Order: sequence, then C-alpha cells, then structure tokens
Amino acid sequence: MNEQTKNTINAFVKTLREMFMIDDAAELDFGIYRVMAHKKAEIETFFGLNDESEENALCRKIEALLAEQQDGSVNVAEIRKRMEDHIRVYLKDGETMEQINKKKSIIELRQQLEETGDPTVMLPHILTALNDFFSRYYDKGDFISQRRYVNGGDATYLVPYNGEEVKLHWANADQYYIKTSEAFKNYRFKLKNGKEVEFTLKNAVQLNNNEKEQKDWARRFKLWDGVTEPGEEPAPDFVPVQMEEDGVLHIYFTYELMKKKGNEQNTLNKAIYATLADIILAKHKDDYLDLITNTAGKDTEELRRHINRYTTKNSSDYFIHKNLGDFLRRELDFYLKNEIMHVSDLDYNNLRRTLAEAKTIKAVGEEIIQMLAGLEDFQKKLWLKKKFVVQSDYCITLDRVPESLYADICANEEQHEEWKRLFDIESIKATEGDMFSSGKQGYTGELTVQFLKENPHLVLDTAFFNNDFKHRLLESMEDIDAQCDGLLVNSENFQALELLQEKYAGEIGAVITDPPYNTGEDDFPYKDNYVDSSWLSMINDRLNQAHKLLKDNSWMTLNINDIELFNLMKLLDSQQWNSSNHISIKMSHLSGMKMSHIDKKIPKIKEQIVIVSKGEGATLHPIYEPCKWDEAFDRYTSWVDFNNSENPEDWTKDTVRNVAKNQKVDVNDIEKYDAFRIQNAKHIFRTAVNDSLSDTPKDNKFRKITSPQGLIKVILNREEVLFASSYIKEIDGKLSPVRPKGDIWTDIGINNVHNEGGVQLPNGKKPVKLFERLISMFSNNGDIILDPFAGSATLVHAVIKTNENNKYVAIQSGYSYFNEKTLRRSKNVVYSDEWKLDKPVSRKGSSHCFKYIRLEQYEDTLNNLYRTPKEGAWYEEKLGADTIGYVMDMQSQQNWMHTDWMANPFGVKMQITHGNETTEQTIDVVETFNYLLGMNVEKMLWPAEGMQVVMGTTRRGKRTMIIWRNTAHVTDEEVKTFLSSVDCKPFKQIYINGETTLGTILDGKLRQTETEFEYRMFPNE
Repeated sequence: MNEQTKNTINAFVKTLREMFMIDDAAELDFGIYRVMAHKKAEIETFFGLNDESEENALCRKIEALLAEQQDGSVNVAEIRKRMEDHIRVYLKDGETMEQINKKKSIIELRQQLEETGDPTVMLPHILTALNDFFSRYYDKGDFISQRRYVNGGDATYLVPYNGEEVKLHWANADQYYIKTSEAFKNYRFKLKNGKEVEFTLKNAVQLNNNEKEQKDWARRFKLWDGVTEPGEEPAPDFVPVQMEEDGVLHIYFTYELMKKKGNEQNTLNKAIYATLADIILAKHKDDYLDLITNTAGKDTEELRRHINRYTTKNSSDYFIHKNLGDFLRRELDFYLKNEIMHVSDLDYNNLRRTLAEAKTIKAVGEEIIQMLAGLEDFQKKLWLKKKFVVQSDYCITLDRVPESLYADICANEEQHEEWKRLFDIESIKATEGDMFSSGKQGYTGELTVQFLKENPHLVLDTAFFNNDFKHRLLESMEDIDAQCDGLLVNSENFQALELLQEKYAGEIGAVITDPPYNTGEDDFPYKDNYVDSSWLSMINDRLNQAHKLLKDNSWMTLNINDIELFNLMKLLDSQQWNSSNHISIKMSHLSGMKMSHIDKKIPKIKEQIVIVSKGEGATLHPIYEPCKWDEAFDRYTSWVDFNNSENPEDWTKDTVRNVAKNQKVDVNDIEKYDAFRIQNAKHIFRTAVNDSLSDTPKDNKFRKITSPQGLIKVILNREEVLFASSYIKEIDGKLSPVRPKGDIWTDIGINNVHNEGGVQLPNGKKPVKLFERLISMFSNNGDIILDPFAGSATLVHAVIKTNENNKYVAIQSGYSYFNEKTLRRSKNVVYSDEWKLDKPVSRKGSSHCFKYIRLEQYEDTLNNLYRTPKEGAWYEEKLGADTIGYVMDMQSQQNWMHTDWMANPFGVKMQITHGNETTEQTIDVVETFNYLLGMNVEKMLWPAEGMQVVMGTTRRGKRTMIIWRNTAHVTDEEVKTFLSSVDCKPFKQIYINGETTLGTILDGKLRQTETEFEYRMFPNE
C-alpha cells in the first residue's frame, strides 16, 4: 500500500472519529458523550478505526464491493503484475518512486487499472469522495445543511425552494436548537472537601465585523487577562483566579474570536490548565490542591476534566437534526449525480469504472448514514420526550391559608428567614391603636400567630414545609387550579411548552414575551459562523409551539431590536400567523456609550414590538392618549341640536362657534372654549365621505340608516356623521379629548425601571408599564397570558398590577436565575406594589396564589441513560426499582423506560443537575401525569397513608379521577373502601396504578396508569 493511500485512509478515519465523537467520549462522561462511549467499541470495530491502514476493515469492505463489479473479461492481475515488474526494474536502476510515477508506461498501466475498476487503485478515490461528502456537513457535533452544486469547479450552495414568492432559508432550518446558557456565564462545581469553584465568563473583547465573518476565525475560551476595554493593554501581574466575597474560588475566562490556526481549543486547554495549576500551587494550595491531583478512580485531574467539559459543552452540540437519515441519503444521491457521475464528465470508456465507484460510495455511505441517523434519532427522541416534573410547589398569601396552619408556619425557620431576606419584616414596627383601628404588634424577633394575621400578604412558599403541611393546605383548597392565579415553570422553554401542550392547547389568550435579542452580550449561545441561523432555529420551534397553545383570533407580541427584526418578521410571514406589524418604542436615552461613535453611526434609542395574530378575526383594544381639542378635533366644527327628538329629521345644524357665542362662551379663551366643547361633545360632529351612501338623499336632512353589517349610522347629504363624543374618554377621573396611539411610542417611562420588582439585572429589564399596555391592548379580561421567555418576571408583575382577572404562565430556564430573579420578583410583587432596589417601600400587596414547577431537562435525560444487559432486568443492576432511567438502546422501539417504580410513585428518584452539581432527587410523578393528561385539578385528597387522589377535568372535557398508591401498603380493598365513600358517577375515567381487580366495579371506567403514562411521555410518530 503506497503512502498516498495510507494518508487517504488516515484522513477518512479521522473524519469518522470526529463524527462519532470517539475521542471526546473517552474523556467526557456527560450528555450525548455517554451514548458515544457506550457505542465506541461497536463503531471502532465496524469501521476498523483502530486497524492498521493495510488491515482496515472498512477498506477491505470497499475492495470487496469493487471486486464484485470488475470486468471479468479483463485480466487485472496480469496488468498489475506488469506494472509491479516495471517498477521493480526502475527501482533497480536507482530511480525514485516520484520519478517512476511520471514514466509513460507506469501512467498507462495505472490508467488501465483505473478503467477496469481495480480495488487497490480505486480505494483512495472512494475514501476521498466519502471524506469530502461527510466533511462538508459535519461541524463540531452538528450536521449543517449545505447542499452544493459543482459547476465548472465552483461550488454553489443550493437551498430548498417550493415556488414561494419570497423564501426565508437559514442553514439550520431543519434542526432543533438545543443549547442553553445556564453553564455558559457561570459554571460552578464542588470539591469533595465542600469548597466551590466557579468558571466565570467575562465579556470578550469583540473584533470588528469583517474579522467576524472570516471563516478562519472562531471563538475560543481562554483565561481572562483583565482587559475590559478595546485597545487596553493587559496588566502584567493580573491573576485570573480570585477568592471572592461569596466564598467561591472564581476562575475568569473570556470567549473571544481568534485565528483558528494555532488556537485549537484542546491546545488552549492544556495551556489554561498549566497556568491555573501554577496559580493554585502558589496561592490556593491548602484548600484547592484536589483540583490538580489525580484522585482514585479517575484518569485525569479534576480541574483538567472540568476545563475540557466546560469548553466542549459550550462550543459544540447546538442542534439535533429533525431527520438526519433522509437528509443525508438525499444529499448523497445528489452528490453522486452531481459530482461523481456528472454528465459532462462521463466518458464511455470509463463508464463501468464510474458506475462501480458510484455504487460503492452509495453502499458504504448508506451504512455510515444508517449509524449516524440511528444516533441522531435517538437524541431526537430523548429531546422530544415529555419531561418529568421534578418539583412542584405553591406560593400563597397568608389570607388564603387556614389559620389552623399558622402555628406550623410560625415554627418554620426557613420560611422565617426568607421573609426577613425578601420582605424586610424586621423593620415592621408595632403601632398604637386609635378610635378607628386597633394597634399592631409588629415584628418581635420571632413569628407569632398575631403577626401573621396582621400581614395577610406575606407569601408562603410550600417548598419550606414538609409533605404533611402541604397535604393539609391543598386539601383545604377547592378547585385548586382555578384558585391559582399563575404558573411559573423553571425549564428550558421548548421542554416546558411541550409538557404544557395537552393542558393549554387552544387555551392561551395572548403571548406577550421578550426573547433574546442575539446581541452577542445577552447570553444567547450561538454556533460559530451561524449567529442568525442559531437564533432562527431557536425561535422557530418555540413560535410554532406557542401557536398551538393560543386560542383562535388571539395575539402574540415579541420585543426585539434591529438585529433580528427583519429575520423575525420574515419568519412569522412564513408561518401560520396573520397581521404582522411592529411598534417602535423609545427604550433608551441619548447618553452613555452609544454616543461615543456618533460620527460613524446613528445612536439607537428604540426597540421594536412585533405583533401577529392567530386567525384573521383577532381584534385589539386601542390605547388612547389625552390631547388638546384642536389636536384631535380640528375638523369637528359643526353642531347638531336634537330639539328633544329622537327622529333625526327633526334635528337642526349650526356651527360650534355660533352656539358657544350664543351661550356667552369666550371662544378666544382656549381653556374655557375647550371645556365647553368637551362638555357638549355629543352635539359636535363632522362628516366623512362614504361611497356606500351615494344613493341616499342630499337634502340637508339628518337620517338614520342600518348598514349591511347591522350598524346604525347617522348620515347627512350622502356623508356619514361622526360625533366627537366617540373620542372623549375619562383619563384620571377627568374627561379629555383623546387620540389612538399609533406605532411609535415615546411615553414608556424608563428612568425608574431598576427599582421595579425588587430585583436587579445587569443589562436592565423592561418597564412594567410597557407590559401593562400590551396586556391592555392584546388580551381580554380573564385570559391566560403566556411568556415563554420570562426573564425577571416583568409580565407576571404587570398581570398582578393590572388586576384584570388575567392569569399567567411564565417560563424561565436556569436554576439560579429562576430562583434569584423570576421566582423572587413574583413573590416580591405579590407582597408589595412598590420597591426601591431590593426593599419594599410599602406593605400594600395582593391576595394571590401561584404554582411553580421545575422540569427534568434534556441534559438530565442524557445523564439518566443506562446500558441494557443482554439478560435480566437492566434497571435493577444499577438503579433499583424506585429510580428512573432510560434505556441506552438505539434500536429499541419500545420499553425506553421501565415502569416498575410506579409501584410506589411517591418515592421515585432521578439524577438531576442544578448548575453542575448532580444529585439524586425525588420527582413528582403525580404532577407529571396531571400535565400529561391535561388535567385541570379541582381537588386533591390523601385518604390514607401511601395514597393520593386527584380529581378534575381534562382539557378535552373528561371528568377524571386518578388514584395513586404505594402498592406495597395500599391494597385493592382499601381503594375500594375509598371509592365507596365518593360519587364515581360523574367521572368518565378512573386511573389506578398497579395491578388491580377493581375494573369489575367501575363500569368500564378503569384505565391503566402505567400504559397511559409511557404512551404520553414519549413522542408517537
């Protein structure tokens, strides 16, 4: 085998190892790398990735395929022998192989071998073609759709087109965006001695746009050098490792654009580790030596392992292809026709060889595709799987909590501490009574029943209480879901929207949200060279999910800036939405950094709100603003006197000025004249041309007519009469002329936003007033309003403040962010309607209850994968029957998850990661099933130890009862006793977990919980 063939084999083996992540899987035991590690031996054997070049299994397979298609009439062995003899003679004469390869006789003999399809000659061509094909689509864990049409040596990209007038296409349009930013800015982990370490990302110094667009640049992680401004020189003594006030050792990174060549991340990681190891030995040896020590059972240092994990996790695996197999097979066929068997390149003499080459590439390529597609489809199924509820709790004001529970609340130190931290209850002083009210005890250093009664808007969080307390509280509530004013979901929003589909499809009255702007500084992670494409893939699927949840003829609004405005509007136009418009709003002042380059670009002080509707019949509620009379009614100069008659023909016309003068009003005194006109607006009118009135009389008489739409109109001389009273509204208790707001808003106050809600955001937050206005315009009283990008819960704040009987569903990812921003602000605004920084200004709150849930995430699903042994119950070997895990079997079409844990649904566990700390956590099976069924829960009962009953109605209108039990303690007889105590007639279906014989007494209403659970949990194609 010559050196060229060996190099070709090695190049293709390298591509295969990258595509199947073989080398990364050996070091990174998390996420999809666990799957790849599980498949590593099988893949290596199949493709011969560890074989010597001469013995490579894949090469032998290719040669066998080519041999089957050789021309039997040609003696290939004879030609090969002649060529070998010639080479031997030339070598004996002292010539080099480079000289020999240029000999006419050798060239002719090689051409003869190529024409006959000789496997040894054809092998490099086949491998080069396969390497070329797969390399063009694969990029750091993702397959990118890049169809190329080669014409005259130039490669032109093609996009799918179906005859649309305007086509929006992006590189990742056929992929799910799966990345989250939780471990991007702050990656924290804990050592065995309890010490914590955090990789903290500082803003990278940005390069200019033309450098960003070059293909030989890429973003890389490196240690921060202390530079904060462009052009600033690094401090020579700067140390990127600091022990901060939070007691955590912070290691500071940047994520910067660098030249690809010489800056491979693996190389940088080695340098990062070496630098950090020196710093830790010199400055932090006592507490953090474990970071750089090889511990028992691990083949690499803790710090090195986390550096590799952090950089890999945040720079690869952004997408899952929606149908990788079909895509690659379609592209392979196109590649063969366009580049291997291109008509202009076909030669009759070489036709047999070309066909053999094409058939072999197709056969081998399809085997590789089948294995790649199996892995990708496995990931897709895990991505689309409905996720478990891992925590479910309620936040409820004390006025809604039975006083019988107050003693337990007073004894709860965790709740006590949160109220001190959030609501500053220590500053609540005692007050003396007077003749109108009794005095108040105030805060005395401990919680008392009297203090709880005096503070009815303190927000209780059931997470601080045991199950017994929660059960008693929930049993006291009638129509539980109806009493809940809102729902917060701590989850990546795609997973949350998937789980909410069955309960909320067609139930959401409006979507009002503020998605990431993709500024490069808003924590939106994007794949290098696919900034806009990453964002479009992310927003595309979430908008499609939101569309399913909305009622017909309802609205969605999205805050956005100029960066993605065009893409967003074109995307919405290509989906099922109607009435795409946008509003410009002033969101900044002409000050700060935006003024530093005013000689080169116009300072941006506006943002946009894109508005679309589901259905053509959506109507909004116009917003009016007060104005001067002449600003709104300069053409309203006519007066009608009704003459105490309802018959328009008895009415008479005059001018406003004449009537005012007759009533002794000084028309030159604008204030008095305006007051007169406002008071008499029902008499003041103008006329407007209406083509539909052309057949009516023109005789100076008023008339009433009924339009084809059933509207009663007043007309005069073939024109419609418009009264000024239609545009007189009460503003702050005073009648005023108004005009509808247009699509430019400059009156949204932005100066006091930092105080709103008692939480701070480094990049600012949206004003509550803006969301209040959007709620007023685009929702109806009693609607459920959805915010899939909840952020700091501005929508929640606005819904509570408007107090229009609306409810909210707000989704936010990130465990720490959700706790510190979303959940905290929601509690804050319930307790107090006014805040200054993080302190309540008033104690005026609202009577309120909301539920919050946390979901299993895609990464959790991957981290709960386990191998399937050839024999026996796989889960018993590593998990135990009370722990959930998923089968790591790509060929399995069923039994992805055992359901033996349903024997006791109250103690089910799963490995869950918060930040980067993974712990075994009890999950909420009951709540998960409620969402899978789409239950509106009315009543929860705990009639016996180890038994819970949920009653309610599904979204589809089926009255449903679900009986959960620990089957080891609760028998059919005990269930039967409970059933005899309730009226089962209204229920259309009754679910009971575990084997049961109660079907005979339930008149066909019995449903098997385990089967239903698994069916609804996994996607059904």
